[in-house]
Amino acid sequence: MLAPSANRVFQVVEYEDSSLRDELASLDPGKLVQLDLTRIRSRANVWKASWPDSGQSLSD
Repeated sequence: MLAPSANRVFQVVEYEDSSLRDELASLDPGKLVQLDLTRIRSRANVWKASWPDSGQSLSD
């Protein structure tokens, strides 16, 4: 996962739920989406992706 504004790449290894993982997998390559990322404490530079605070849709 790339954060263009921060010029960073994030390794997402966990998702809030399977529907978020499925929706992300169905998006066209290069599509920009907003997600909440939480660092997974037990591992270095790995993240959990969660639905954005604005609701449960990435396509809006």
